[in-house]
Amino acid sequence: MNEPTIRKKVIVQVMLGISLVLGVLSPLLMYVITNRKKMNIFYQETSRKALNFHLTIFPFFLIRYFLPQNYGNFIYIILAVELIFILNAMFRIGLNKPYSYPFAIPYIREKKKREKRKQRISKKEEKRIEKRVSDNRRFS
Repeated sequence: MNEPTIRKKVIVQVMLGISLVLGVLSPLLMYVITNRKKMNIFYQETSRKALNFHLTIFPFFLIRYFLPQNYGNFIYIILAVELIFILNAMFRIGLNKPYSYPFAIPYIREKKKREKRKQRISKKEEKRIEKRVSDNRRFS
């Protein structure tokens, strides 16, 4: 992957900063826009990682509403963890170092993995069709 420009890094860091306030919305918006317009892979990958992280954390915010009032500090712990992981990602992006969000469930996979999976499925489908054709020839 080519090294991203300073402008691209700043845009991604702003998206991450906004995601601290708006949660899932800014990574989701960036992911949808970059995939629809076939933009730079740097934008796609960073927004995909951030979106997976936010989608992993979001259920904890929902769970908070079902807990008794005694567990009021639970939400602050989740917010602190989110803040630490996002700030770490922002700094590592600025330094051109690889990063990942721990505990993030990969709801949205990398494009390469998705394409490979589609190819495997299409190969399996081709084999099934070939088998059906050969079976039909045998019984004809």
